[in-house]
Amino acid sequence: MAEKEAKGDNVHGRLQLRTNIRPLMAAALGACCGCLAALAPTLRKPPSAPVIAFIPRTTGTSFTEDMHHGADVAAQASGYQIYWNGPTREDDLDRQILIAEKAVDHGARALILGPTNVTGLTTTVNEFTARKVPVVFVQTEPAEPTGAFLSCVEPDQEEFGKTAAARAALVTQGRGEIAIVGVDRDTPETLSRADSFVRALTAYPAIRVVAETPGAVQLMEAEQSTRELIGSYPQLKAIFAVSAEATQGAMLALQEEEPQGRIALIGSDRDLFLEADLQAGKLDSLVTADSYQMGYLAVEAALKALKGEPLPPPQRVGVELLTKDGAKTAGNVDH
Repeated sequence: MAEKEAKGDNVHGRLQLRTNIRPLMAAALGACCGCLAALAPTLRKPPSAPVIAFIPRTTGTSFTEDMHHGADVAAQASGYQIYWNGPTREDDLDRQILIAEKAVDHGARALILGPTNVTGLTTTVNEFTARKVPVVFVQTEPAEPTGAFLSCVEPDQEEFGKTAAARAALVTQGRGEIAIVGVDRDTPETLSRADSFVRALTAYPAIRVVAETPGAVQLMEAEQSTRELIGSYPQLKAIFAVSAEATQGAMLALQEEEPQGRIALIGSDRDLFLEADLQAGKLDSLVTADSYQMGYLAVEAALKALKGEPLPPPQRVGVELLTKDGAKTAGNVDH
């Protein structure tokens, strides 16, 4: 009997203990929930910075990566971030259009384009500007007139041709036959450079431009064009290649056909491999522009439009001539 009474007392004690503990546990849980609620704002992922999409002709070259760096610096200073993506080939227009459309559809506020094909992008660019998405071209000018939502930042193409012509006159001593490689109707800057080069050479009546051949994007095309030039013009003294790809193709042909370096190659647009080739003496010189500055100015232009201002008019970045000994001439930004 006494044992039953003791068991009853124990059960009663446990029940009482549970009754007393439950309010304490509830209070503790309430306090924990309150703490978590207070911490929630700090645990949430911070909102993403607004995006400007930068779609170059291709990625992975030192020229385009310098543009990327300049764009990043300008964007971060204003609280934006750069979405950087581009085709693996400079002639892949469909891929570039797809990347640009997806970037805008996913919320990019503005678009910077290094066009693979200026005329091929016209419809896409018109669709963006109709939606009031600012579009800034780099490296070349758009096919459509610029305006409140369309502008460009490019090298001073006129100065580009003049600088190359001055170098050609120097290396040929002002006389002889010269050819141009890499002219591409879909890449307007190659036309502008070639035209400026020819006009500038009129100051040297003893110099004759004997040919202008294609091959701006396809390296193999430029290589083949150069081989044909060498065979057709045995007295050729110099070649002006109007793009980086044309420069590489011409250089490959010259290494095989003219290893003694009889023909001087004046190339265009700096990249890592061409700089190394220049130092190795595989080409005479390079005419190039500051791609970091192009990227920086393109983002600055887009930011103005995002603040409700019209895009600035086309801007032109000065050029410089690089030789094995270093930069010889430099220009400034021209608005």
